[in-house]
Amino acid sequence: MSEGTTDQLFLALRLAAVEQSVEAGVRLPFQADDLFVNFDDARAEAGFRVLANLARSTQELFFTHHPHLATIAATVVGADCHSECTFD
Repeated sequence: MSEGTTDQLFLALRLAAVEQSVEAGVRLPFQADDLFVNFDDARAEAGFRVLANLARSTQELFFTHHPHLATIAATVVGADCHSECTFD
């Protein structure tokens, strides 16, 4: 199994756990650090769409140092993207 496929499976399991906790009334924040680094752009965009949907029910924190992922996120999420911090 490729790294990208492994990451997709791991994401699906994490999302299922978060959705289950939300249904149980426990809203834990979803935190991700370079979650889509092994995804191609189309899959990263689809992943950000899933996260945008999840954000309706729980807080999310997404960290990346990859500018192309930040661009994809901003395109998908738009005005709902609240903060960006860069260090040079």
